[in-house]
Amino acid sequence: MNLLTLYFALFVGMGVYEYVKRKDFEEFAVAGRRSGSAMAGVSIAASCVGASATVGMTGLAFSAGTPAFWWLGSGVAGLLVLSTLLAAKVRQSNVFTLPDMARKFVSPAARRLTALIIIPAWLSILAAQYLAAARTASALADVDNGTALLLCAAVITAYTMLGGQNSILKSDAVQYAFVAAGLGLALAYAGSASPVSLRSIDLQLVNDSFPLSRWTYFMLIVGGSYVVCPMLFGRLFSTRGETQARRGALLGAVVIALSAAAIVCIGLYARGLAPAGTDPDSILTHVIPSVMPGWAGTLLLFALFSAIISSADSCLLTAATVLEHDMLGGTNTARCRWTMLALGLGALVIARSGGSILSLLLAANDIYVCGVVAPMFVAILAWKKRPLNPNIMLLAMLAGGTLGIAAAWTGMKAFSFAGVGLSLTLSIAALVRTKEGLPQTR
Repeated sequence: MNLLTLYFALFVGMGVYEYVKRKDFEEFAVAGRRSGSAMAGVSIAASCVGASATVGMTGLAFSAGTPAFWWLGSGVAGLLVLSTLLAAKVRQSNVFTLPDMARKFVSPAARRLTALIIIPAWLSILAAQYLAAARTASALADVDNGTALLLCAAVITAYTMLGGQNSILKSDAVQYAFVAAGLGLALAYAGSASPVSLRSIDLQLVNDSFPLSRWTYFMLIVGGSYVVCPMLFGRLFSTRGETQARRGALLGAVVIALSAAAIVCIGLYARGLAPAGTDPDSILTHVIPSVMPGWAGTLLLFALFSAIISSADSCLLTAATVLEHDMLGGTNTARCRWTMLALGLGALVIARSGGSILSLLLAANDIYVCGVVAPMFVAILAWKKRPLNPNIMLLAMLAGGTLGIAAAWTGMKAFSFAGVGLSLTLSIAALVRTKEGLPQTR
């Protein structure tokens, strides 16, 4: 418990420092737009290499082999697209949020619709992160899960409320240092203890356990969520300029790729350590720690915990700034902090209420990917080059989002593919129709 208390105190201290030093909304939402590429890139990596990726990828590598790389590899591909095609324009837009970009590039109605999709989606992800953080904190501090949930929610909300984006950028650097150290130790100890030789493992992109259909889903749906992401855009909005935004996204892709490779290797080594019938999800939490000394196993738990909260604080800030700036229409830092407190409490209620409500709200993420990613991708590319028909763009968001609801409701991935395809087709049609003389809203 003492170690966890010190860990929490470090981040709350960062929040207090930023609260005292910086006051206005630009500081709170986008860290004064003075971040360098290194800080942005590490922060992007810290937010993307979450606990579900680390634990899930290790288990998938254990059961399916090297194609598990695509769990995060799809994100690497998405970040490469973001860095190459969009990052400079994202920073050049000089806005605070993704819905604010939708207003500037498409229409005010697109701004409101995008905000209405993002807030519940990221609130539900935050609730899931609270639950995951509580399970890990419970193991670290030997407290019951309910107490751990309250403690984690309070600390994450507190330091994010106090320091905003400045707190997140600085805490992400520390948190990713824990992640890198934990994964590095896990890889070293697993490699030395396992009889498995990586040279004997076939390097495969797909196989029977990870077929082409699954690869396509990861690359299109998961990778697409990295190309246009309100959380990652927040890091680009915070950079000093277009060059830092491009390099930051590229650095994030490199760091995530290296992390993914390490995680896959850990899962492959576990094949020689885990007994038959082992649950793949327990590889990183039980099998690997069993071959590590106690101090290293504790550090690995802190690495997993850091991976969780480095995503949770970003979700909270994203939802709060969108609510303040795009729904309430202001740049009031004090009010944004109060909305953040309300959202944090709301996520806590969702986390404590049971899986059914959480699963329902997580469907909003399917709506986001199907309804927002393709239209905003086209809008950003077209900005200052080609006019857009705002009504067709709005239809693209609504049509794609409707199919996203169908995908979440039925669990059928075909609806996800159809949603992205339809929203992309309509977005391109908005370019063609406007070329013939239809107006554009700015």
